[in-house]
Amino acid sequence: MLSFIEDVVTNCLKEQEDLSSTAFIVPSRRAGSFLRNTIAQHLKKSIFSPEIYSIEEFIEYLSGLKQASQTDQVFALYEAYTQITPNDDKEPFSIFYGWAQTILSDFNEIDRYLVDHKSFFDYLGAIQDLNHWSNEKESTSLVKNYLKFWKLLPQYYALFTSTLLEANTAHQGLIYRKAAEDIEHYIHNNTTKKHIFLGFNALNTSEQHLIQALLATGNSTIYWDAETHFMQNTSHEASLFMRDHIKNWPYFKSNAFDTVYNHYNSQKQITVTEVTQGLQLAKHVGNLLESYSKEQLNETVLVLGDESLLLPIINALPKNIKNLNVTMGIPLRQTPLASLFEHFFTLKKEYNEKGFYYKNVITLLQQPILHKLLSGQVETIITSIQRLNIIFIKIEDVQNILGVATLSKELQILFSHWEENSIKAIENCLALISVLKNALDPSQDALNLEYLYGFYKTFNKLFTLNSTYKYIENIPTLIRFYRDTISSETIDLQGDPHQGLQIMGMLESRLLDFKNVILTSLNEGILPAGKSNNSYIPYDLKYIHKLPTYQEKDAVYAYHFYRLLHRSENIHLVYTSASEGIGSTEKSRFILQLELEGIHEIHHQVATPILNVSKPIQQSIEKTDAVISTLKNLYASGLSPSSLSTYLRNPLHFYYKYVLGIQDLEEVEEVVALNTMGTIIHNALEYLYQPYINIELTVQHIDAILPKIEPTIKAQFDLIYKKMNLSKGKNLIIYEVIQRYIVNFLALERNSILKGDIIRIVQLEQQLKTPLESTELPFTTILKGTADRIEVRNNEVRIIDYKSGSVDKGNLIIKDWEDLLAPEGKYEKAFQILLYTYMLYKSNKITFPAKAGIISLKKLKNGFMPFTINKDSNITEETLLEFEKVLIKLILEIGNQGVVFEEYSM
Repeated sequence: MLSFIEDVVTNCLKEQEDLSSTAFIVPSRRAGSFLRNTIAQHLKKSIFSPEIYSIEEFIEYLSGLKQASQTDQVFALYEAYTQITPNDDKEPFSIFYGWAQTILSDFNEIDRYLVDHKSFFDYLGAIQDLNHWSNEKESTSLVKNYLKFWKLLPQYYALFTSTLLEANTAHQGLIYRKAAEDIEHYIHNNTTKKHIFLGFNALNTSEQHLIQALLATGNSTIYWDAETHFMQNTSHEASLFMRDHIKNWPYFKSNAFDTVYNHYNSQKQITVTEVTQGLQLAKHVGNLLESYSKEQLNETVLVLGDESLLLPIINALPKNIKNLNVTMGIPLRQTPLASLFEHFFTLKKEYNEKGFYYKNVITLLQQPILHKLLSGQVETIITSIQRLNIIFIKIEDVQNILGVATLSKELQILFSHWEENSIKAIENCLALISVLKNALDPSQDALNLEYLYGFYKTFNKLFTLNSTYKYIENIPTLIRFYRDTISSETIDLQGDPHQGLQIMGMLESRLLDFKNVILTSLNEGILPAGKSNNSYIPYDLKYIHKLPTYQEKDAVYAYHFYRLLHRSENIHLVYTSASEGIGSTEKSRFILQLELEGIHEIHHQVATPILNVSKPIQQSIEKTDAVISTLKNLYASGLSPSSLSTYLRNPLHFYYKYVLGIQDLEEVEEVVALNTMGTIIHNALEYLYQPYINIELTVQHIDAILPKIEPTIKAQFDLIYKKMNLSKGKNLIIYEVIQRYIVNFLALERNSILKGDIIRIVQLEQQLKTPLESTELPFTTILKGTADRIEVRNNEVRIIDYKSGSVDKGNLIIKDWEDLLAPEGKYEKAFQILLYTYMLYKSNKITFPAKAGIISLKKLKNGFMPFTINKDSNITEETLLEFEKVLIKLILEIGNQGVVFEEYSM
C-alpha cells in the first residue's frame, strides 16, 4: 500500500516531471523531510530540489518577520504594561508574570483567526463589566483596577506589537495575520510558481485565507488525506474540518474535493492493552518491541500521547533496537541535571540568618554529578553534619568541617548567599555550570555535557534579558521564570529519520504513514486533551468569533488519531488504569469509538508485569565458622547488658548489630530523640551528684543542687546539639520535661531524707568490666557495662538504673529464673539490672543483702522498683549464682553453632 506522501508524489510527477519550480507546503518539518526523501526515490533524473516548507516556515517567509521567543514576548508585554498603566495601578513583574502567558496565548489566537482587535477588545471589556456588575454604588479598588486593565487592553496590544515589529519580530499570531494581509503581494511576484499543499486538516482563518488565495490563481493544488468512512459520517469529529472546508470554501464550488481514500476499512490487527501506570507502560512497550525484526522496526512508529514518558521509554528499549530517531527532543526539565538545579534553588531560596537548612544541603550534595565535582568532600561534609547535629550550616561551618581557612571555588559557589539578587543568582548558576563542565570527562560524560550546555543557554538567556529589562526583581520570580523556560527548551537527539524505530508526539505524526503503530497513554485528558481553561476569552465570545474551543481541539486529535490508522496494519493502543487523578486514568473515548464502530476486530489484554522475584530476606541466619569467629572476638572484647538485651528481644537484630556491625543510621536531630533525652538526664544527674559521692546526703545538699539544674541541662544540650534553638517548639517542651524530671527526682530524694532515710551515694556511672569464668564456656568471655548509681540507703546496698521512659513493675518480677530468657525480651530490664549487680559481685564491690532496681523518671510515684523473684527482692550471693546459671545458658546459646539467629514468631 502506498503511503499518502508516495501517492501525492506519484500524481505530481505524472503531471509534471520537473518539480524544481514547485513549492510544497506541509504540516511540519518532519513531514517535509519524509517528502524530500520520497521525491528523491521516485525521480528518474536529477533535478534541483523543490522548495519544501512547513506551514509555519512558509507563513514566516510570507510575512518577512521572525517569531520572538516567549521570553522576549513576556518582557515586551510588561514594558508596554508599565508605560501605559498609571503608577498607582501597576503590579510588580512577579504578579504580572502569573497571567502574562495567558494574555499572550489569547493575542495569538485572535490574530491567527483574523479577529478585529478593537471590536473584540471592546466586547471583552463589556463582558468583564457585566461579570463584575454590582448593586453597590462604589466598586472596590480591586474591581476598579481589574476593569481598568481590560479597558486598557487594546493599548497594551498596540504598543506590544509595535515594540516587537520595530525589531522585525512578532508573536506567532501577528506573523500569521501579516502573511494573510500580504498574500496578494506574494502572488503578484510569484505568478509562475506552483504551490502544492498536502496533508492539512484543521486550518485557522489566516491559513485558510492564504491557501484559498493561492488556489484561486489556478496554479496551486491541495491534497487532503481524507477517508470515505469519516467523510460520509456527518457527525464524526475526525472529518469535522474537511466537511466545513467543502461547505464554505468558494474553491470547492467549482473543484472536486479529491484524494478521498478507503484505506481505513482494510483489515487491521488492533490490540488494546491496559497497564497500571507509566513505568509499566514503558516496560510493556520495550517487551513489545523486543520481538520486532530490523525490517519491522523500519516500518514502526511509537507515538507518545504523554511526552513526559520519553526518558522512561528510551531507557526501557530492548537491545535489538540499533537505529532510533526521536523527533521531539528531551525537555530540559526531564533531564537529571534539572534535579540538581531545582535542589540548588531550594537551598538558596530557604537560606536565613542562621544559615542553610541541613536537609537542603544534604539533598544537594547527594546529587551524583556533585560527587564528581567534589570527590570525597561530599561524604566528609554530610557525615560531619549528622555527627555534629548541625541544623543550619554557614560557610564557616563547612570550613571547620574540612579544616581549611578558605573554601575551594566549587564550594564557595554552592554555599554563597544570593541576598535576593537575581543577577547574582544567575551568575552563580553560570559559575556552577562552568566548574561542572571542567570536572566532566567528555569521553564518559558526553550526555551530561550536552545537558549542561542546554542549561548554560537557558541561564545565559535569562542573564541577557534581565540585564536589559531588569524586571526579575527577586529569587522566587527568577525561579518561576526559569521553570517555565526549561519546560519549553529541549535537548535534540540525533538520528536517521528514515531508518529504524521512529519515536514522536501526536502532532509530529502528521502526513506520515507506518505499517506498525504503537500509540501510548490513550487516556481521556491526554488523547484527547479535553477541556482546558487557559484563556481569558469566554466560551460564548470564542464561539461568536469562530475561535477554537475544546470541541474543535478534540476534533483535531480525533483526526490525527484516526489518520494514523488509515494505512497501518498492526496497531497497539496502550492506556493506563491506575488512580492518579480525575479522568487521567479513564480509557480514551477513541478506543470506545473503535469498539462501537465494529469495523475492526479488537483484541483486549491486560499487561501483567514480569516480576523478578528476588530472594526473600532471610528470617534465620546459620552460624558459619566466620560468624563463630566474630562471636569469639565479641566475647573477648566484652558483652554488655544492652547487647544481651538485644538478643533477648530479637536474636536476628543482635546478629545485624553486633556480628555484622550494622549500626543505626546517624541522622541530624531537629527534635530531641528519646535516647538522647535519656543521655542528657544521665549526664546531668551525674554532674549534679558528683560532689556528694560518699557523703551522707542532707536536705541542704539537695537545696544546693536545685539552682544548678537549669544551667547543667543547658550545658548538656550545648555539648550534644551545639546551636539548637530551645526557645520554642517541641524542643522547648522536651527541655522543660527534662528539667521537670530532675526537679521531681530531687524532690523525691528530699522527702526521703526528711522521712529519715540515710542515703550515701557510693558511685555514679560506674564502669564495670569482669571476666566470666566457667568451664562450660568454649572461649574467653568478658562482661562490661556502666551502672548508673550505686548507693547505700539505710544500710542497704542499692544498684539503681535510671529510665527516662515508662517502666512497668511487672517487668521486674519473675517466678522462675527461666523467665529471664522469655521471648521478645519481656524481662530484659530485670536481666540488665541483675547483670550490673553480678558484675559488681564479681568485682568484689558489693556487700549483701542488696537490692537492684529501676527508677522511672516518668513514673516517679512508683519510686524505686526492685527486682523480685518469688516475692523476694533481696539479692544475696545465692541469688547471683542462680542468675549466673541463666547467664551462662544464654551466652552458650548465642555461641552455639547449632542454634540459628532467628526472629521470634508472633
